[in-house]
This record gives sequence, structure tokens and C-alpha cells, in this order.
Amino acid sequence: MAQTSRFTVRVQGMTEMTRNIRKLKSRELNNAVRAANKAAAEVVKPEAQSTAPVGKRDAKSSRRYKPGKLAKSVKVTASAKGAAVKAGSAARVPYAAAIHFGYRKRNIRPNRFLFRAMARKSGAVSETYEREISAVVREHLESD
Repeated sequence: MAQTSRFTVRVQGMTEMTRNIRKLKSRELNNAVRAANKAAAEVVKPEAQSTAPVGKRDAKSSRRYKPGKLAKSVKVTASAKGAAVKAGSAARVPYAAAIHFGYRKRNIRPNRFLFRAMARKSGAVSETYEREISAVVREHLESD
């Protein structure tokens, strides 16, 4: 059931840029690119949290189930290569994949809230990413 499908945004020249950053071996530049990636992905997080299914607690629910845990589990991870918006964890919200991708045996229909949030915010993500990367290039590469 573990599916790793993601909504992906491709940036032309990103592979070459990360390769050149590695060649420069500048920790400060690497951290700046990572921060730019994270800032672009942070634009999606509020939309994903607000559209995450809340569910309701009923008599059959386990004691550990609390409505809203899925929305609270949405987080952003980033590196110099890219960033990702994820929801759920094996320990705290193990049902996140079943909710997002569906689970036919249990009659759970897919609710791809992360993909929809990214689709809605894709314009803002690209604007933020372009602005942040331009600032990194101006600060670190053009100042020499």
C-alpha cells in the first residue's frame, strides 16, 4: 500500500545548478538554495492543511483517533535538490496514505488533498521560487 507518487514541478536547469553548487563546496550557498526550496514549498502547506479531511469520531473509532491529526501532520522537507510537502507518519498518522491514495479493500475513496493544494498554488510556488532563487544568485554568485 505504500505509494510514493508525488505532484512534481520541474525547473529547467536545476540539475546543472545543483551540480555546480556541489562543485563550489560552499555550505552557505547550499543552505541558501535549501531555504529557497523550502520557502517555495511552504506556500502549499496552509492550503493542504485547510483542505485535509477531518473525519469524525464515532463509537467504533479507536481511542487514539483524534479528528484533525492528518491536517496537523502536514510538513515541508527541503534539500538543495528540491522540496516536498508530506502528510502523515508511520507512528502518529499511519492512515495518511490510505486517505490520500484510497484503500479499495476498506472502501476508502482517494482524497488527493495534497495534489489539489499543489495544483491550486502552483502559480504562487513558481513566483516564490523564482524570487528566492534570483535573490540567492544575486547575493552569492553575482557579488564576486
